[in-house]
Amino acid sequence: MKKSLITLLLVASVSLAFAHSKVTMLNTSDAGFENVLTEDPTFVRKGEKLVISFLNADLDAVEIRITDSKNNLVFTQEFDGELIVQKAFDFSKAQRDDYKVVVAYKQVAVGQIVEAQ
Repeated sequence: MKKSLITLLLVASVSLAFAHSKVTMLNTSDAGFENVLTEDPTFVRKGEKLVISFLNADLDAVEIRITDSKNNLVFTQEFDGELIVQKAFDFSKAQRDDYKVVVAYKQVAVGQIVEAQ
């Protein structure tokens, strides 16, 4: 219960800043969804599902956005002042393409490429 509460509080504190942000691409993990919440966004991939978790200790604004291979915006959601930011995506019914999933906060953007089959 304490772990869930701390995680919830951290996600609520994510901030967003796109000006002069640098995108860092991370590798997917085929491990289960049992990753521990960290202060850096984590991307956990299991099959066609992608789960993003982020402990937002500073309660900054956070934005999650998805673009396709032609840089068209497919999805965007902002989290303002939430301690724990968590979002799950199911790409099983997505059109075949490579999608870039980005979590942006402060002046940092962290991304993951998802290949939909």
